[in-house]
Amino acid sequence: MTSTVQFSERHYERFHDLILERSGLYFPQAKRHALERGLIKGLNASSCSSLDEYYVKLLRESSSSPTWDELVGILTVGETYFFRNKGHFDALRERILPELIEERRRTTRRIRIWSAGCATGEEPYSIAILLQQLIPNLESWNILIMGTDINRSALRQARRGRYRSWSFRGVDRQLRDTYFSLNGGSEYVIDRSVKRMVTLDYLNLVEDRYPSLSNRTNGMDIILCRNVTIYFDPQTTLEVISRFHRCLAADGWLIPGASEPNMVFYEDFEARTFPGAVVYQKVKGSVASAKPETPVFQFTSKAEPEESPKETRANRWSWLREEEGTEEDAGMSSRDPFEEAVELMEVGDLEKALVKLHEKLEEDPEFVPTYYTLGKVYANKGNLEEAEHWCQRAIQRDKLQPEPYYTLSMIYQEHGLLNKAVEALKKTVYLDRDFILAHYNLGQIYQELDRERLAKRSFRNAKRLLMSKTRHEPVPEGDGLVAGRLLRLVEMALANGSGP
Repeated sequence: MTSTVQFSERHYERFHDLILERSGLYFPQAKRHALERGLIKGLNASSCSSLDEYYVKLLRESSSSPTWDELVGILTVGETYFFRNKGHFDALRERILPELIEERRRTTRRIRIWSAGCATGEEPYSIAILLQQLIPNLESWNILIMGTDINRSALRQARRGRYRSWSFRGVDRQLRDTYFSLNGGSEYVIDRSVKRMVTLDYLNLVEDRYPSLSNRTNGMDIILCRNVTIYFDPQTTLEVISRFHRCLAADGWLIPGASEPNMVFYEDFEARTFPGAVVYQKVKGSVASAKPETPVFQFTSKAEPEESPKETRANRWSWLREEEGTEEDAGMSSRDPFEEAVELMEVGDLEKALVKLHEKLEEDPEFVPTYYTLGKVYANKGNLEEAEHWCQRAIQRDKLQPEPYYTLSMIYQEHGLLNKAVEALKKTVYLDRDFILAHYNLGQIYQELDRERLAKRSFRNAKRLLMSKTRHEPVPEGDGLVAGRLLRLVEMALANGSGP
């Protein structure tokens, strides 16, 4: 079939646009032949007999379908290895991580790191090894190392945790022998203590929403996204990096590939130079990081904070509202601040969403959704203590609302309190048996706790509910996640007995 396929200019333009829209992968004219080779390989692996038929199939199917998985796997064959780019890992080992560890040792003992575009897993496992070396009492810390990729085939390989010698080029043999064991043949198996530190999941940097509590992309201390944006066009790159900025906690770090240091894309960051590496730090000054340094509310007491006659909640937040002016100044008609907050959350503008939510609280303190939505926003910003506070206040006002229990469950997961997360999810399902994500998250936690029977039951409940939805219907509390994509994740979890 390969020799008879004619790849015309029309084919190039149609597939170029569709692949860019669905995955962000960019194939300019200079990479046209690479796209052609990949498409022909994908066509041969499909049930289609022509490129036109293949195009229609891709167009009709969701980007999380097996057909798209196959094509993306072909187009994103990447090469990686352990501790790739010595300059980056030297900076992490000698400066970035020690300073972060020392700061957190005195406070939360909580560190969150995201390897975006982790391929076959060498990068997040390298980070896990590094943390084992730097933190002697690791069991007393709450560590999240999350690896995500759009290539499900690569993720499956990463979950296996088995590597050949080529993945260790440049790695000290003693380190390899300490953290890996030779599996009788030519494969090295990663140590379980390292493997269990890393969470691996599918995430599409173009279509999926982040930061989001639902996919744990919120409040990150470090994001590594190396040699990923080289696949993107400039506009997509700008959008992805802007969203990374919102995913990072204050003073968080973004580490791109060595060939991706174009400052045009990193204007909201401060460039930091280390020997052999340029990395970027989220700095104060942008709207996203210019909030007051102290928490808006203190939680030393369960009592409601008293309002000072000189300072109300509204003027506490005037530092941000003044930047845009008031609605009266703009001559705008009055709108419901809560509705505006939801719209701002949908586009990722969490700071302005907070302003509107506090306006709504002033306007109508009996409106319970304001409280648990505040909890969700603070959680997405990585401020889990304040997030928990607002969820608890929502529950105090109305114990029959399922949403605050659901958000609390995600907060407990972030703290590593899985049993408390399960209890909160059970309350969510008790109040709303059709709460799809509560069932799905219960399944994920039960898997992590090796309670496979309960995990399958929860996944089956989620699947049953999803079957009644249309493919593109948004899942409640899913931050843009649609039913078709979640159904695919559920089916893979049921089929594999593991994550998608």
